[in-house]
Amino acid sequence: MSGVRASGDLRVGLVGLGRFGRLHAAVLATLPGVELAAICDPDPAALAEVGDRFGVAARHRDLTDLLAGERIDAIFLVTPEPLHAGQALQVVERGIPLFLEKPLATTPAEGERVLAAAEAAGVLVQLGFLLRFEPQHALLRAEIAAGRFGPLVSMRVKRNCSRTWFPTYGDRVHPVYETSIHDIDLLLWFARQPCTSVFAIARNYSGLRYPDGCWALLQFGDGPVAMVETSWFVPNGAPANVLTPTWHGTIDSELEIVGVERSARLDLLEGSLAIWEPDYTARPDTAMWPEIAGTVGGALREEDRHFLDCVRAGVPSPIASARDALAGLRIAEAIVESAATGREVRLD
Repeated sequence: MSGVRASGDLRVGLVGLGRFGRLHAAVLATLPGVELAAICDPDPAALAEVGDRFGVAARHRDLTDLLAGERIDAIFLVTPEPLHAGQALQVVERGIPLFLEKPLATTPAEGERVLAAAEAAGVLVQLGFLLRFEPQHALLRAEIAAGRFGPLVSMRVKRNCSRTWFPTYGDRVHPVYETSIHDIDLLLWFARQPCTSVFAIARNYSGLRYPDGCWALLQFGDGPVAMVETSWFVPNGAPANVLTPTWHGTIDSELEIVGVERSARLDLLEGSLAIWEPDYTARPDTAMWPEIAGTVGGALREEDRHFLDCVRAGVPSPIASARDALAGLRIAEAIVESAATGREVRLD
């Protein structure tokens, strides 16, 4: 694999300084052996805020300028979904290891082009499937892989989000690619066999370009049946587990696994810590990206650290397979097609 440094700090570039990009910035700026060397975003105010906070002098408004003007050992792309494929190709063509927030692309054909280019160039690509690094999900997967559940019978995943967030996404990306892509990845990880058929239904109540709700039934070979739900209907009064100094909201996420020998259920919203605010109940995240004393930890820190360890070693991730991301993209496309046509979609 290219882009490996034998010694010294890894010089990392971060592209995209939205809410999630800033979380990555807070991690990368505090990881040992890592220098957040350059940042990139078209918004000069975001560049100034993040650059000043973390002492980053190299600030670019365009990815091409960053790649041409900086010596970088790895790139983190945390940009809007429609930009992923084109920007990822720019990075891998430079031979730079790439961490790409989900999804890989917005079509399987684009995703295939990215991975083919990376494989041809020998460039490491890792996708931001955060839940593979969350301890409860990882423990559950280990139990399944060890055979303690016996044959899996069914899986159910739900990821419903605050309706006040949907205007940001409703004209930009289908919810299957924004929210359900996490759960599709988990289903592939747990089932350990390919999805063979999909039937889906979508609803659009907002009038924006993409539906604000989608439900799908997936069959994994001769193994489990899976049910996938995502929507943007969570009202303002719901418990809030996404919290910043200026806004709050909810990701209502559940996972249920039924096996012949055992069953399991995981609810990420109903954590043990609850803070009763004057107008809502806060359930602060303690697993994904908790920020304590200015340092972001949890699964996000583990994910970023793991990727950069793989960069140093020059080996692909044994946890987050880029080819799994492409398989998930094909399932997502089948869900969108089935919801649009009202017919089952078979997957080869």
